[in-house]
Amino acid sequence: MKLRPLSRRSREAAQGRDAGVRTAVSGRREGRLGSAGAPRTRRRSARVIGTVLGMVVTALTWVGPATSPASAAGCITSGTDADITAALVGPGDVAELCPGAVFNLSKTIYFTAAQQRIETQGLPTDGTRAILRVDSPTLAMAVFGHDQSGAVLQNVEVDGSLPQYGRIPNSDALIEMGGNSTGQAVRDVYAHHTRGWSDLHLFGGDSTGGVPGCQQATLSGNLLTDAGSDAQDTWADGISLDCGHTLVENNTIRDATDGGIVIFGAPGSTVRNNTIIAATKVLLGGINMVDYGPNGGNYTDTVVSGNTIDAAGSLIKIAVPMGPLPWGCGATVVNYGATVTGNTLKGAHMGYGFVANGVRDWTVTGNTDSSTHVGHVKGSNCSGSIASAPSGFQSASVTNSTLQSDFTPNQSLTSLLGLTERPTTVSFKANNGKFVTAENAGKDPLIANRTQVGPWEAFDVTYLEGDQVQLRAQVNGLFVTAENAGTESLIANRAVAKGWETFRMIKNSNGTVSLIATVNNMYVTSNNGTAPLIADRPANNGWEKFSLYAY
Repeated sequence: MKLRPLSRRSREAAQGRDAGVRTAVSGRREGRLGSAGAPRTRRRSARVIGTVLGMVVTALTWVGPATSPASAAGCITSGTDADITAALVGPGDVAELCPGAVFNLSKTIYFTAAQQRIETQGLPTDGTRAILRVDSPTLAMAVFGHDQSGAVLQNVEVDGSLPQYGRIPNSDALIEMGGNSTGQAVRDVYAHHTRGWSDLHLFGGDSTGGVPGCQQATLSGNLLTDAGSDAQDTWADGISLDCGHTLVENNTIRDATDGGIVIFGAPGSTVRNNTIIAATKVLLGGINMVDYGPNGGNYTDTVVSGNTIDAAGSLIKIAVPMGPLPWGCGATVVNYGATVTGNTLKGAHMGYGFVANGVRDWTVTGNTDSSTHVGHVKGSNCSGSIASAPSGFQSASVTNSTLQSDFTPNQSLTSLLGLTERPTTVSFKANNGKFVTAENAGKDPLIANRTQVGPWEAFDVTYLEGDQVQLRAQVNGLFVTAENAGTESLIANRAVAKGWETFRMIKNSNGTVSLIATVNNMYVTSNNGTAPLIADRPANNGWEKFSLYAY
């Protein structure tokens, strides 16, 4: 199946404001490749039109108490979005929140003029930061700051309330900043549990000749966690960066699921000294440089340096994908101009490391891979080929570029997101290059004699304690057994799995796997495809090793 270039997230109208100012939608969509042929749309909130009108209406209609909502210390105590909105009227206004205050949001908080700030008094970086908490089943976006130069969000916690209210499909990022603006900043913010597509999005505004309208922003010292889930099309980014000449540094992203940091070109930007950790959730990409839009593949002078990507507790499918093709099929465009240097990979659950496919004028030097590479690729993908096995440095279509000597060129690196660490359905390829089949729809013993994978060659896996597994043939729904306690050939004919139907599946140093029947502690051999599989070998040699593919 061939993947289509996909529009990642659509832009829709921003949610309504207290003053009732009407908003307009700039409905431009930008392309992004998706995985497994499933369209995903890239969400971008509309820029608010009528900001001046909004300020006038707010000023005329808000009636507050005789005293301001601020406490004696000059900060705003706990309340709602309305209390913060009331403080943001003109240029330079500051909504200074009291330490420990909690604000329940039924509507989005908008920056309404340039140079405004939202912050906790004293700028704490611990649990005393004021909390902005989504408190509506229909609200995804907590803060919106498009088109307001110099707007600053700092030293607050923003809680998307995903566990309480669930995901909203095709909805906004939790924090939406950027737009046609300069000098914005998001600093020392703890943002988590977005209900939309990203924890923090810096929207690029209008792109002219590959140059975004958002420039010279800063994202620093932020902690961004729990973005999305492992389920199909419920993924979310930690940071989504469109803006040019922007600094993204010293942020920690933990348990994002789509991209830890996703760079949409962002020419001239620096992404440095950030830490991305997959602790409990599968992460598709660590630092993604796959998007051609919205800046026409322009990554000129975009520098990614000194970052650490850690597959500490869960699979990272691709640590640093570069170019459109690792993410999907069908792309004929290339990305150009970036430098990737001095980054470190670590962790026991790393899939692919640095992958370059579909780039030109690209530099990758001085990076270190200390991770353990795991995972099984699909038996076929949208390109009609089997992807190369995961490793640290791999390249395919790369022109006029400088790559460090660790790279292995001419690899098969298209549509890599089918990688999985514990696949639920697998196929086995023996050392003769043929797939194992449940012959005659499972009526005959297993044998390695097929060139392609279909239902006869697909087996569902049940994972037991340790390295023990049980295999069920998809073609007939029956378990594979080491017949007659292993003295006869393997065959898929058991309705219930017991000792004869239990195998150890061990990983070999060359990336293959071997099966050991627990009933007799013998290795399963393919007999080089000349005879059915049988568990009768005491040693693990070539015929006893199988390439394992996710189906």
